[in-house]
Amino acid sequence: MMPIFVKLSEAERKKFFNKVKLEIGKSWEGFYPKYNISRAMFFNYLSGRYDIPKDLFLDWKRIVGVTPISFTEENKQKYMKKEIPKIIMDERLSEILGVLNGDGHLSRFKYEVCVVGDLREEDYFMHLKKLFEEKFGLSFTLRREKSCLKLRCYSKEISNLLFNKYQLPKGNKLGKLKIPKQAFKSKKFLKAYIRGLYDTDGSFYFRRKKEPVIQITSADTSFLREVEQALGSLGFSVSKGNQRIFLYRREEIKRFFKEIKPSNSKHLKKHKNT
Repeated sequence: MMPIFVKLSEAERKKFFNKVKLEIGKSWEGFYPKYNISRAMFFNYLSGRYDIPKDLFLDWKRIVGVTPISFTEENKQKYMKKEIPKIIMDERLSEILGVLNGDGHLSRFKYEVCVVGDLREEDYFMHLKKLFEEKFGLSFTLRREKSCLKLRCYSKEISNLLFNKYQLPKGNKLGKLKIPKQAFKSKKFLKAYIRGLYDTDGSFYFRRKKEPVIQITSADTSFLREVEQALGSLGFSVSKGNQRIFLYRREEIKRFFKEIKPSNSKHLKKHKNT
């Protein structure tokens, strides 16, 4: 059976969505995610670029309680959503997995894939936006909020893929984090994974004013042991503290930046001064 879409006249579409907005009494960002559609797709419906799937239209019609005066139904051969390309493991995906195990998040209910960062990291988040969009073939939104940057997308397919195939947890991550087994298939993959993790959950600083330190932090102690072992397998000498691991040797720190190749400028600028 072909999917059915509702086509509204421009005037009725504007009136319809204005009425919905009035009834829900909150921003669109607090409305469309519960229907498991992306921000981009919702605003395509809102602008009239895409016709509205009938099941969504009927749900929203219940909110306003009235039917627009002028609309038509159309059968379409193909549901109008972005086709997701086949996702294969490579260095880009491995870096993404590291990012998501760092400052990332998979929602338990809304199929949200999200990364949160400092407002001063806009250059790095533009890099992440390009990385995620090119790998997944979907549009990710980057928003500046009062206290942070948020890069996000709503996708059932991507969320379930990351959860089912790559062992990324949904909801609370504490005690559930693991380095995906696919990242261990090659040193290139593992280095890319460490890059993503370090760029989001790592830091670079000097102790005693002149001795450089690389640090990766996690409250998940079992996960931190895995990271320690992964770095050890790449030939790094790792020291472990409370919820933190460290690299202290100057030559190894130089090799870390040469081989792991962090992308976050906050690390690169500090390392440049060594």
